Amino acid sequence: MSKNNKRQFKLPGSVLAKIRAPDSEQDTSKEPLTAVDFNEQGMVFEESGDRWFSSDLSKALRFYYRAHESYKQALKLDPLLNGALYNLPRLEFEVYNKFTKDESVISDDLINCADALNSCGPEGLFKDIQSLCKSFEVSINILHQAGKAEFIEWASYFNMAMCYFEYIENMGNDPSCLQNLGLKNELILTVQRCISLFDKVFCHMTNVLNNNAIDETVNLEAAAVVCTESYRMLASVYETLYNADLVAVMDSITSDFITKIDSFASTLSIDIIPPDTLTTLKIAKLMLNASRHQDFGQFLQVWSSENELNDILEKQLLEASSIRSFLEKYETNDIQIPLEIKWSVLSVMANQYRVINNKLRKEITLLENSKSSENDALSSKISLLCSVFIERADIDLERSLMETPDAMQHKSILFNNCKNFLKNALIFSKKSGGLRESISGKNIRKKKQREALMRLCLIEGKSQDEWNQIIGEKYWPVEIEAIANVDAYKNFFS
Repeated sequence: MSKNNKRQFKLPGSVLAKIRAPDSEQDTSKEPLTAVDFNEQGMVFEESGDRWFSSDLSKALRFYYRAHESYKQALKLDPLLNGALYNLPRLEFEVYNKFTKDESVISDDLINCADALNSCGPEGLFKDIQSLCKSFEVSINILHQAGKAEFIEWASYFNMAMCYFEYIENMGNDPSCLQNLGLKNELILTVQRCISLFDKVFCHMTNVLNNNAIDETVNLEAAAVVCTESYRMLASVYETLYNADLVAVMDSITSDFITKIDSFASTLSIDIIPPDTLTTLKIAKLMLNASRHQDFGQFLQVWSSENELNDILEKQLLEASSIRSFLEKYETNDIQIPLEIKWSVLSVMANQYRVINNKLRKEITLLENSKSSENDALSSKISLLCSVFIERADIDLERSLMETPDAMQHKSILFNNCKNFLKNALIFSKKSGGLRESISGKNIRKKKQREALMRLCLIEGKSQDEWNQIIGEKYWPVEIEAIANVDAYKNFFS
Protein backbone atom coordinates (compact mmCIF):
# COMPACT_ATOMS: atom_id res chain seq x y z
CA MET A 1 0.00 0.00 0.00
CA SER A 2 1.42 3.37 -0.95
CA LYS A 3 2.49 6.05 1.47
CA ASN A 4 -0.32 8.21 0.24
CA ASN A 5 -2.79 5.90 1.94
CA LYS A 6 -1.35 6.85 5.31
CA ARG A 7 -3.13 10.12 5.71
CA GLN A 8 -6.19 12.01 4.68
CA PHE A 9 -5.70 15.43 6.19
CA LYS A 10 -8.70 17.56 7.13
CA LEU A 11 -8.95 20.40 9.60
CA PRO A 12 -11.89 20.17 12.00
CA GLY A 13 -15.06 21.52 10.37
CA SER A 14 -15.50 24.21 13.01
CA VAL A 15 -12.08 25.57 12.10
CA LEU A 16 -12.62 25.45 8.34
CA ALA A 17 -15.93 27.27 8.57
CA LYS A 18 -14.34 30.23 10.35
CA ILE A 19 -11.15 30.35 8.30
CA ARG A 20 -12.98 30.33 4.97
CA ALA A 21 -15.26 33.21 5.93
CA PRO A 22 -15.28 35.99 3.29
CA ASP A 23 -13.55 39.33 3.85
CA SER A 24 -16.98 40.95 4.20
CA GLU A 25 -20.63 40.16 3.60
CA GLN A 26 -21.50 40.57 -0.08
CA ASP A 27 -24.63 40.35 -2.20
CA THR A 28 -23.71 37.45 -4.52
CA SER A 29 -26.59 38.24 -6.91
CA LYS A 30 -24.71 41.30 -8.23
CA GLU A 31 -21.93 41.28 -10.80
CA PRO A 32 -18.55 41.54 -9.04
CA LEU A 33 -16.84 44.90 -9.34
CA THR A 34 -14.25 45.11 -6.58
CA ALA A 35 -11.50 42.77 -5.45
CA VAL A 36 -13.58 41.78 -2.43
CA ASP A 37 -16.51 40.99 -4.77
CA PHE A 38 -14.36 38.67 -6.86
CA ASN A 39 -12.94 36.94 -3.80
CA GLU A 40 -16.47 36.36 -2.52
CA GLN A 41 -17.55 35.11 -5.95
CA GLY A 42 -14.62 32.69 -5.93
CA MET A 43 -15.70 31.28 -2.59
CA VAL A 44 -19.25 30.79 -3.87
CA PHE A 45 -17.93 28.96 -6.94
CA GLU A 46 -15.63 26.86 -4.76
CA GLU A 47 -18.45 25.86 -2.42
CA SER A 48 -20.48 24.81 -5.47
CA GLY A 49 -17.53 22.70 -6.55
CA ASP A 50 -17.41 21.08 -3.11
CA ARG A 51 -21.11 20.21 -3.33
CA TRP A 52 -20.80 18.68 -6.81
CA PHE A 53 -17.61 16.79 -6.00
CA SER A 54 -19.50 13.84 -4.53
CA SER A 55 -21.67 13.33 -7.62
CA ASP A 56 -20.06 14.94 -10.69
CA LEU A 57 -16.29 15.44 -10.84
CA SER A 58 -16.44 17.28 -14.16
CA LYS A 59 -18.92 19.82 -12.87
CA ALA A 60 -16.95 20.22 -9.66
CA LEU A 61 -13.75 20.91 -11.59
CA ARG A 62 -15.46 23.50 -13.78
CA PHE A 63 -16.58 25.34 -10.63
CA TYR A 64 -13.09 25.12 -9.13
CA TYR A 65 -11.67 26.60 -12.34
CA ARG A 66 -14.14 29.49 -12.16
CA ALA A 67 -13.23 30.03 -8.50
CA HIS A 68 -9.55 30.10 -9.42
CA GLU A 69 -10.19 32.71 -12.12
CA SER A 70 -12.17 34.82 -9.64
CA TYR A 71 -9.38 34.72 -7.03
CA LYS A 72 -6.85 35.75 -9.69
CA GLN A 73 -9.07 38.64 -10.76
CA ALA A 74 -9.41 39.75 -7.14
CA LEU A 75 -5.62 39.91 -6.85
CA LYS A 76 -5.30 41.84 -10.08
CA LEU A 77 -7.56 44.50 -8.58
CA ASP A 78 -5.97 44.38 -5.12
CA PRO A 79 -2.66 42.46 -4.92
CA LEU A 80 -2.73 42.73 -1.11
CA LEU A 81 -6.22 41.31 -0.52
CA ASN A 82 -5.60 38.87 2.30
CA GLY A 83 -8.59 36.63 1.58
CA ALA A 84 -7.62 36.03 -2.04
CA LEU A 85 -3.94 35.55 -1.15
CA TYR A 86 -5.07 32.85 1.27
CA ASN A 87 -7.64 31.24 -1.03
CA LEU A 88 -5.66 31.02 -4.29
CA PRO A 89 -2.84 28.61 -3.27
CA ARG A 90 -5.17 26.75 -0.92
CA LEU A 91 -7.56 25.99 -3.81
CA GLU A 92 -4.67 24.96 -6.07
CA PHE A 93 -3.48 22.49 -3.41
CA GLU A 94 -7.05 21.24 -2.93
CA VAL A 95 -7.37 20.55 -6.67
CA TYR A 96 -3.98 18.81 -6.62
CA ASN A 97 -5.20 16.47 -3.87
CA LYS A 98 -8.58 15.82 -5.47
CA PHE A 99 -7.60 15.47 -9.12
CA THR A 100 -3.83 15.10 -9.58
CA LYS A 101 -2.82 12.99 -6.60
CA ASP A 102 -5.93 10.81 -6.64
CA GLU A 103 -5.03 7.95 -8.99
CA SER A 104 -8.69 6.99 -9.41
CA VAL A 105 -9.35 10.21 -11.36
CA ILE A 106 -8.69 9.81 -15.10
CA SER A 107 -8.51 13.15 -16.89
CA ASP A 108 -9.87 11.62 -20.13
CA ASP A 109 -13.09 10.79 -18.25
CA LEU A 110 -13.73 14.44 -17.33
CA ILE A 111 -16.27 16.13 -19.64
CA ASN A 112 -16.11 19.72 -20.92
CA CYS A 113 -13.13 20.50 -18.69
CA ALA A 114 -10.58 21.54 -21.33
CA ASP A 115 -10.20 25.07 -19.95
CA ALA A 116 -9.50 23.76 -16.47
CA LEU A 117 -7.23 20.89 -17.53
CA ASN A 118 -5.21 23.19 -19.78
CA SER A 119 -4.83 25.74 -16.98
CA CYS A 120 -1.19 24.97 -16.19
CA GLY A 121 1.97 26.98 -15.71
CA PRO A 122 2.80 29.64 -13.10
CA GLU A 123 -0.74 31.08 -13.03
CA GLY A 124 -2.63 27.88 -13.78
CA LEU A 125 -4.98 25.87 -11.62
CA PHE A 126 -2.98 22.65 -12.12
CA LYS A 127 0.55 22.72 -10.74
CA ASP A 128 3.14 20.16 -9.76
CA ILE A 129 3.90 19.92 -6.06
CA GLN A 130 7.08 22.02 -6.21
CA SER A 131 5.24 24.81 -8.02
CA LEU A 132 2.47 24.64 -5.42
CA CYS A 133 5.01 25.26 -2.68
CA LYS A 134 6.19 28.31 -4.61
CA SER A 135 2.59 29.50 -4.99
CA PHE A 136 2.16 29.47 -1.21
CA GLU A 137 5.50 31.22 -0.77
CA VAL A 138 4.50 33.99 -3.17
CA SER A 139 1.29 34.73 -1.25
CA ILE A 140 3.11 34.79 2.09
CA ASN A 141 5.96 36.93 0.76
CA ILE A 142 3.60 39.55 -0.67
CA LEU A 143 2.16 40.24 2.77
CA HIS A 144 5.58 40.15 4.44
CA GLN A 145 7.02 42.64 1.96
CA ALA A 146 4.02 44.92 2.42
CA GLY A 147 4.54 44.94 6.19
CA LYS A 148 1.31 42.99 6.77
CA ALA A 149 2.70 39.76 8.19
CA GLU A 150 0.32 40.06 11.17
CA PHE A 151 -2.61 39.47 8.81
CA ILE A 152 -1.38 36.03 7.76
CA GLU A 153 -3.70 33.33 9.12
CA TRP A 154 -2.11 30.43 11.01
CA ALA A 155 -3.98 28.21 8.57
CA SER A 156 -1.93 29.72 5.73
CA TYR A 157 1.25 28.48 7.39
CA PHE A 158 -0.38 25.14 8.12
CA ASN A 159 -1.60 24.64 4.55
CA MET A 160 1.86 25.54 3.26
CA ALA A 161 3.45 23.08 5.71
CA MET A 162 1.12 20.36 4.39
CA CYS A 163 2.15 21.24 0.84
CA TYR A 164 5.83 20.91 1.76
CA PHE A 165 4.96 17.64 3.54
CA GLU A 166 3.60 16.34 0.23
CA TYR A 167 6.75 17.53 -1.54
CA ILE A 168 8.88 15.69 1.03
CA GLU A 169 6.95 12.46 0.42
CA ASN A 170 7.44 12.85 -3.32
CA MET A 171 11.18 13.37 -2.87
CA GLY A 172 11.30 10.25 -0.72
CA ASN A 173 10.40 8.19 -3.78
CA ASP A 174 13.73 9.16 -5.37
CA PRO A 175 16.77 7.57 -3.65
CA SER A 176 19.05 10.29 -5.04
CA CYS A 177 17.54 12.78 -2.59
CA LEU A 178 19.68 11.19 0.13
CA GLN A 179 22.97 11.71 -1.69
CA ASN A 180 25.29 14.24 -0.04
CA LEU A 181 22.85 14.73 2.81
CA GLY A 182 24.14 18.03 4.17
CA LEU A 183 22.90 21.51 4.93
CA LYS A 184 22.47 22.40 1.25
CA ASN A 185 20.72 19.16 0.30
CA GLU A 186 17.23 19.80 -1.13
CA LEU A 187 15.57 17.32 1.23
CA ILE A 188 17.21 18.93 4.26
CA LEU A 189 16.22 22.42 3.12
CA THR A 190 12.64 21.31 2.50
CA VAL A 191 12.35 19.58 5.87
CA GLN A 192 13.72 22.70 7.57
CA ARG A 193 11.20 24.89 5.77
CA CYS A 194 8.34 22.55 6.70
CA ILE A 195 9.46 22.53 10.34
CA SER A 196 9.62 26.33 10.40
CA LEU A 197 6.04 26.54 9.11
CA PHE A 198 4.69 24.05 11.64
CA ASP A 199 6.63 25.97 14.29
CA LYS A 200 4.81 29.20 13.40
CA VAL A 201 1.50 27.37 13.87
CA PHE A 202 2.60 26.01 17.25
CA CYS A 203 3.70 29.46 18.41
CA HIS A 204 0.34 30.97 17.49
CA MET A 205 -1.66 28.15 19.06
CA THR A 206 0.42 28.23 22.23
CA ASN A 207 -0.24 31.95 22.58
CA VAL A 208 -3.99 31.50 22.08
CA LEU A 209 -4.39 28.46 24.34
CA ASN A 210 -2.11 29.62 27.15
CA ASN A 211 -2.93 33.33 27.19
CA ASN A 212 -6.62 33.21 26.25
CA ALA A 213 -5.92 35.28 23.14
CA ILE A 214 -8.91 35.75 20.85
CA ASP A 215 -8.94 33.37 17.88
CA GLU A 216 -12.05 31.27 17.36
CA THR A 217 -10.25 29.05 14.83
CA VAL A 218 -7.86 27.66 17.45
CA ASN A 219 -9.10 24.82 19.62
CA LEU A 220 -7.63 21.68 21.15
CA GLU A 221 -8.83 19.43 18.34
CA ALA A 222 -7.11 21.61 15.73
CA ALA A 223 -3.96 21.61 17.90
CA ALA A 224 -4.01 17.81 18.03
CA VAL A 225 -4.29 17.68 14.22
CA VAL A 226 -1.22 19.91 13.86
CA CYS A 227 0.77 17.65 16.22
CA THR A 228 -0.35 14.58 14.27
CA GLU A 229 0.68 15.98 10.90
CA SER A 230 4.03 17.13 12.32
CA TYR A 231 4.78 13.61 13.58
CA ARG A 232 3.71 12.12 10.25
CA MET A 233 5.86 14.48 8.24
CA LEU A 234 8.92 13.52 10.26
CA ALA A 235 8.07 9.81 10.04
CA SER A 236 7.88 10.05 6.25
CA VAL A 237 11.45 11.40 6.28
CA TYR A 238 12.90 8.81 8.67
CA GLU A 239 11.25 5.97 6.75
CA THR A 240 13.63 6.67 3.86
CA LEU A 241 16.85 6.66 5.92
CA TYR A 242 18.72 3.38 5.57
CA ASN A 243 21.75 3.78 7.86
CA ALA A 244 22.75 5.28 11.20
CA ASP A 245 24.77 8.10 9.62
CA LEU A 246 21.73 9.40 7.73
CA VAL A 247 19.62 9.16 10.88
CA ALA A 248 22.25 11.14 12.81
CA VAL A 249 22.22 13.91 10.21
CA MET A 250 18.44 14.13 10.30
CA ASP A 251 18.42 14.03 14.11
CA SER A 252 20.57 17.16 14.15
CA ILE A 253 17.85 18.91 12.13
CA THR A 254 14.74 17.56 13.84
CA SER A 255 15.52 16.82 17.50
CA ASP A 256 14.53 20.24 18.89
CA PHE A 257 11.31 20.22 16.87
CA ILE A 258 10.39 16.71 18.06
CA THR A 259 10.88 17.88 21.65
CA LYS A 260 8.58 20.83 20.94
CA ILE A 261 5.84 18.61 19.49
CA ASP A 262 6.08 16.22 22.43
CA SER A 263 5.85 19.11 24.88
CA PHE A 264 2.93 20.72 23.07
CA ALA A 265 1.04 17.43 22.72
CA SER A 266 1.48 16.66 26.43
CA THR A 267 -0.44 19.82 27.34
CA LEU A 268 -3.56 18.90 25.36
CA SER A 269 -6.54 17.98 27.52
CA ILE A 270 -7.61 14.45 26.67
CA ASP A 271 -11.08 15.12 28.10
CA ILE A 272 -11.90 17.68 25.39
CA ILE A 273 -10.29 16.20 22.27
CA PRO A 274 -12.47 13.62 20.41
CA PRO A 275 -11.19 10.08 21.16
CA ASP A 276 -10.55 9.26 17.48
CA THR A 277 -8.42 12.40 17.08
CA LEU A 278 -6.41 11.54 20.18
CA THR A 279 -5.90 7.95 19.00
CA THR A 280 -4.67 9.15 15.62
CA LEU A 281 -2.19 11.45 17.39
CA LYS A 282 -0.81 8.59 19.48
CA ILE A 283 -0.44 6.38 16.41
CA ALA A 284 1.40 9.12 14.52
CA LYS A 285 3.92 9.46 17.36
CA LEU A 286 4.33 5.68 17.43
CA MET A 287 4.99 5.69 13.69
CA LEU A 288 7.72 8.32 14.08
CA ASN A 289 9.39 6.43 16.92
CA ALA A 290 9.37 3.17 14.92
CA SER A 291 10.63 4.78 11.71
CA ARG A 292 13.87 5.86 13.39
CA HIS A 293 15.02 2.24 13.91
CA GLN A 294 17.19 0.30 11.45
CA ASP A 295 16.84 -3.06 13.23
CA PHE A 296 13.61 -4.87 12.34
CA GLY A 297 13.22 -6.40 15.80
CA GLN A 298 13.45 -3.01 17.49
CA PHE A 299 11.16 -1.57 14.83
CA LEU A 300 8.45 -4.14 15.65
CA GLN A 301 9.01 -3.70 19.38
CA VAL A 302 8.18 -0.01 19.14
CA TRP A 303 5.04 -0.70 17.14
CA SER A 304 3.78 -3.15 19.80
CA SER A 305 4.76 -0.97 22.77
CA GLU A 306 1.33 0.68 23.21
CA ASN A 307 -1.06 -2.10 24.23
CA GLU A 308 -4.12 0.16 24.08
CA LEU A 309 -3.53 0.72 20.35
CA ASN A 310 -2.75 -2.83 19.23
CA ASP A 311 -6.31 -3.78 18.28
CA ILE A 312 -7.14 -0.53 16.48
CA LEU A 313 -7.53 -0.92 12.71
CA GLU A 314 -5.84 2.38 11.89
CA LYS A 315 -2.75 1.35 13.83
CA GLN A 316 -2.68 -2.11 12.25
CA LEU A 317 -2.90 -0.65 8.74
CA LEU A 318 -0.15 1.89 9.33
CA GLU A 319 2.12 -0.69 10.95
CA ALA A 320 1.72 -3.11 8.03
CA SER A 321 2.32 -0.29 5.55
CA SER A 322 5.40 0.87 7.47
CA ILE A 323 6.88 -2.64 7.25
CA ARG A 324 6.66 -2.36 3.47
CA SER A 325 8.44 1.01 3.73
CA PHE A 326 11.07 -0.65 5.94
CA LEU A 327 11.89 -3.10 3.13
CA GLU A 328 11.70 -0.52 0.37
CA LYS A 329 14.21 1.88 1.91
CA TYR A 330 16.88 -0.80 1.53
CA GLU A 331 15.78 -2.27 -1.79
CA THR A 332 15.44 1.10 -3.55
CA ASN A 333 19.02 1.88 -2.54
CA ASP A 334 20.30 -1.50 -3.83
CA ILE A 335 21.10 -2.76 -0.34
CA GLN A 336 20.65 -6.51 -0.24
CA ILE A 337 18.60 -7.94 2.64
CA PRO A 338 19.47 -11.56 3.57
CA LEU A 339 16.78 -13.81 2.12
CA GLU A 340 15.92 -15.42 5.46
CA ILE A 341 15.37 -12.00 7.04
CA LYS A 342 13.31 -10.83 4.08
CA TRP A 343 11.18 -13.97 4.28
CA SER A 344 10.60 -13.30 7.97
CA VAL A 345 9.65 -9.65 7.34
CA LEU A 346 7.22 -10.56 4.54
CA SER A 347 5.69 -13.30 6.70
CA VAL A 348 5.06 -10.84 9.53
CA MET A 349 3.43 -8.46 7.07
CA ALA A 350 1.32 -11.26 5.56
CA ASN A 351 0.04 -12.23 8.98
CA GLN A 352 -0.82 -8.64 9.86
CA TYR A 353 -2.79 -8.16 6.65
CA ARG A 354 -4.64 -11.44 7.33
CA VAL A 355 -5.83 -10.02 10.66
CA ILE A 356 -6.77 -6.71 9.00
CA ASN A 357 -8.59 -8.59 6.25
CA ASN A 358 -10.79 -10.45 8.71
CA LYS A 359 -11.57 -7.30 10.66
CA LEU A 360 -12.55 -5.37 7.53
CA ARG A 361 -14.85 -8.12 6.30
CA LYS A 362 -16.71 -8.03 9.61
CA GLU A 363 -17.01 -4.24 9.46
CA ILE A 364 -18.30 -4.39 5.87
CA THR A 365 -20.96 -6.92 6.88
CA LEU A 366 -22.09 -4.66 9.72
CA LEU A 367 -22.28 -1.63 7.40
CA GLU A 368 -24.19 -3.60 4.76
CA ASN A 369 -26.77 -4.53 7.40
CA SER A 370 -26.98 -0.97 8.71
CA LYS A 371 -29.33 1.58 7.15
CA SER A 372 -27.72 4.57 8.81
CA SER A 373 -24.11 4.39 7.60
CA GLU A 374 -22.47 7.67 6.63
CA ASN A 375 -21.81 8.61 3.00
CA ASP A 376 -19.00 6.46 1.60
CA ALA A 377 -18.46 4.65 4.91
CA LEU A 378 -19.24 1.32 3.24
CA SER A 379 -17.56 2.23 -0.04
CA SER A 380 -14.30 3.26 1.65
CA LYS A 381 -14.17 0.01 3.64
CA ILE A 382 -14.74 -2.03 0.48
CA SER A 383 -11.96 -0.20 -1.36
CA LEU A 384 -9.67 -0.59 1.64
CA LEU A 385 -10.34 -4.34 1.73
CA CYS A 386 -9.55 -4.52 -2.00
CA SER A 387 -6.23 -2.79 -1.30
CA VAL A 388 -5.51 -5.34 1.43
CA PHE A 389 -6.31 -8.26 -0.90
CA ILE A 390 -3.97 -6.77 -3.53
CA GLU A 391 -1.20 -6.25 -0.98
CA ARG A 392 -1.61 -9.83 0.24
CA ALA A 393 -1.36 -11.01 -3.37
CA ASP A 394 1.83 -9.01 -3.90
CA ILE A 395 3.36 -10.39 -0.71
CA ASP A 396 2.62 -14.02 -1.51
CA LEU A 397 3.79 -13.65 -5.10
CA GLU A 398 7.04 -12.16 -3.83
CA ARG A 399 7.41 -14.98 -1.30
CA SER A 400 6.71 -17.62 -4.00
CA LEU A 401 9.65 -16.31 -6.05
CA MET A 402 12.18 -16.45 -3.23
CA GLU A 403 14.82 -19.17 -2.95
CA THR A 404 14.59 -20.04 0.73
CA PRO A 405 13.63 -23.51 2.00
CA ASP A 406 10.21 -22.32 3.17
CA ALA A 407 9.55 -20.50 -0.09
CA MET A 408 10.55 -23.48 -2.22
CA GLN A 409 8.39 -25.81 -0.15
CA HIS A 410 5.26 -23.62 -0.44
CA LYS A 411 5.88 -22.12 -3.89
CA SER A 412 2.72 -23.40 -5.62
CA ILE A 413 0.51 -22.65 -2.60
CA LEU A 414 1.76 -19.08 -2.40
CA PHE A 415 1.31 -18.54 -6.13
CA ASN A 416 -2.27 -19.82 -5.97
CA ASN A 417 -2.89 -17.63 -2.94
CA CYS A 418 -1.80 -14.65 -5.03
CA LYS A 419 -4.36 -15.41 -7.74
CA ASN A 420 -7.12 -16.08 -5.22
CA PHE A 421 -6.47 -12.81 -3.37
CA LEU A 422 -6.67 -10.91 -6.66
CA LYS A 423 -9.93 -12.66 -7.54
CA ASN A 424 -11.31 -11.73 -4.12
CA ALA A 425 -10.31 -8.12 -4.74
CA LEU A 426 -12.28 -8.25 -8.00
CA ILE A 427 -15.34 -9.70 -6.28
CA PHE A 428 -15.39 -7.04 -3.58
CA SER A 429 -14.63 -4.19 -6.00
CA LYS A 430 -17.91 -5.01 -7.75
CA LYS A 431 -19.95 -4.75 -4.56
CA SER A 432 -22.28 -1.81 -4.12
CA GLY A 433 -20.95 1.00 -1.97
CA GLY A 434 -24.45 1.88 -0.82
CA LEU A 435 -27.22 4.15 -2.07
CA ARG A 436 -25.34 7.30 -1.04
CA GLU A 437 -21.97 6.31 -2.47
CA SER A 438 -20.18 9.27 -4.02
CA ILE A 439 -18.72 9.29 -7.51
CA SER A 440 -15.27 9.36 -5.88
CA GLY A 441 -16.13 6.22 -3.95
CA LYS A 442 -17.21 4.49 -7.16
CA ASN A 443 -14.08 5.62 -8.97
CA ILE A 444 -11.82 4.26 -6.23
CA ARG A 445 -13.57 0.88 -6.36
CA LYS A 446 -13.12 0.82 -10.15
CA LYS A 447 -9.46 1.72 -9.70
CA LYS A 448 -8.96 -1.21 -7.34
CA GLN A 449 -10.69 -3.44 -9.86
CA ARG A 450 -8.24 -2.35 -12.57
CA GLU A 451 -5.26 -2.87 -10.25
CA ALA A 452 -6.37 -6.47 -9.58
CA LEU A 453 -7.17 -7.17 -13.25
CA MET A 454 -3.80 -5.87 -14.45
CA ARG A 455 -1.99 -8.14 -12.02
CA LEU A 456 -4.08 -11.14 -13.07
CA CYS A 457 -3.46 -10.39 -16.74
CA LEU A 458 0.29 -10.39 -16.13
CA ILE A 459 0.55 -13.59 -14.12
CA GLU A 460 -1.87 -15.39 -16.47
CA GLY A 461 0.10 -14.32 -19.54
CA LYS A 462 -2.68 -12.33 -21.27
CA SER A 463 -1.82 -10.45 -24.46
CA GLN A 464 -2.01 -6.68 -24.92
CA ASP A 465 -5.13 -7.11 -27.06
CA GLU A 466 -6.73 -8.93 -24.15
CA TRP A 467 -5.68 -6.09 -21.82
CA ASN A 468 -7.62 -3.72 -24.08
CA GLN A 469 -10.73 -5.87 -23.74
CA ILE A 470 -10.43 -6.69 -20.04
CA ILE A 471 -9.17 -3.40 -18.60
CA GLY A 472 -9.64 -0.81 -21.34
CA GLU A 473 -7.23 0.74 -23.81
CA LYS A 474 -6.99 4.05 -21.95
CA TYR A 475 -6.71 2.47 -18.48
CA TRP A 476 -4.16 -0.32 -18.63
CA PRO A 477 -1.15 1.93 -19.45
CA VAL A 478 -1.67 3.69 -16.11
CA GLU A 479 -1.82 0.37 -14.27
CA ILE A 480 1.16 -1.17 -16.03
CA GLU A 481 3.28 1.86 -15.17
CA ALA A 482 2.40 1.47 -11.48
CA ILE A 483 3.06 -2.28 -11.42
CA ALA A 484 6.42 -1.78 -13.13
CA ASN A 485 7.67 -0.56 -9.74
CA VAL A 486 6.55 -3.74 -7.95
CA ASP A 487 9.50 -6.16 -8.04
CA ALA A 488 7.41 -9.32 -7.86
CA TYR A 489 5.74 -8.62 -11.23
CA LYS A 490 8.87 -7.69 -13.20
CA ASN A 491 9.38 -11.36 -14.13
CA PHE A 492 6.05 -11.33 -15.95
CA PHE A 493 6.85 -8.49 -18.33
CA SER A 494 7.69 -9.76 -21.81
